[in-house]
Amino acid sequence: MVNGLFSPSNNNKIDLVDSENLLIILNPLPQNYAYRYTFNGGEAKFVTDSFHISLSKLKKGYHIFEVTVHPQYIHTKPEQLHLSVNNSFLKSWWFIPVLCFYLLLLLGASLYFVGLIHSRNKEKVHNLRSDWTNQLHNDIGGDLSSVALRLEILRKKLSTLDPKMFDNLSKIFNILNDIQKKLRFVFNLVDPKKDSLQVMLMGIYDYVYDNCIVQGIDLFFDNKISGEESLGIDVGRINKLYLLLKEILNNTFKYAKATTLSIDIQRCKEGIEIQLKENGIGFDPKANYKGNGIKNLMQLAKDGFMDITIDSEIGSGTQIRILVYS
Repeated sequence: MVNGLFSPSNNNKIDLVDSENLLIILNPLPQNYAYRYTFNGGEAKFVTDSFHISLSKLKKGYHIFEVTVHPQYIHTKPEQLHLSVNNSFLKSWWFIPVLCFYLLLLLGASLYFVGLIHSRNKEKVHNLRSDWTNQLHNDIGGDLSSVALRLEILRKKLSTLDPKMFDNLSKIFNILNDIQKKLRFVFNLVDPKKDSLQVMLMGIYDYVYDNCIVQGIDLFFDNKISGEESLGIDVGRINKLYLLLKEILNNTFKYAKATTLSIDIQRCKEGIEIQLKENGIGFDPKANYKGNGIKNLMQLAKDGFMDITIDSEIGSGTQIRILVYS
């Protein structure tokens, strides 16, 4: 019997591996008889009170089990069982490499499925954020549009009856329109399906265009970055860039007294290069001013992983270069 399975009685050869045990079943004998057996020609042993022999921990190689009846019957002869023992596959040279390969394959499959689940969850969150953004945009935008429509109707009715009230309503109407623009900009900026950088640059353009119209400044705005380019700039850094540009432009419209303003945006080796140039009164960047304007610009650039260079002289306008690393 090998591993619990009976071997045929006429089979005198068995192949084993060193992890298996061999149980030899013998036929019962008449009283006063016993089995005498040897293993590999070693010391003879007898079986008297049971009829099975267990062989275990066999070493690799060829073995002979021989058994006879004692005392011998007249016509009996020794029976031999030939055993061929091979190494277990656990001790084969290829077992460790195959096991390592299997574990790596299992690890790779696990990482793949974890990544797949993470990707699907991320996509769900992405779609949910987009749905919420669109819903808020529609709800708040619709409410503001409804308020603006009613203000416009009221404004028209009061245009001749109460000029002072008409003027106040006009200011409220303009403020409401400005709020709508800002909300639209914020919703577009956080919408995961839209390019946040391009949305921000378009918001800057709208802001610059409106102020240039009011102040009579000639605007030259050139954005050479394609909306399909992936620049690897996260929303946090885009927000810092937005604040930096707004601070620069606010100072320009407030102090520069310029008649022309050019903004050039292009891709460069390091990331994005933005150049702002105006022909205003200029200033001395090294002078000590009461405010913290330049200090704030430098801090915003540092926080957003950007470099900023300010080139200006009194009476010669100002040129500012911003390098946004990607």
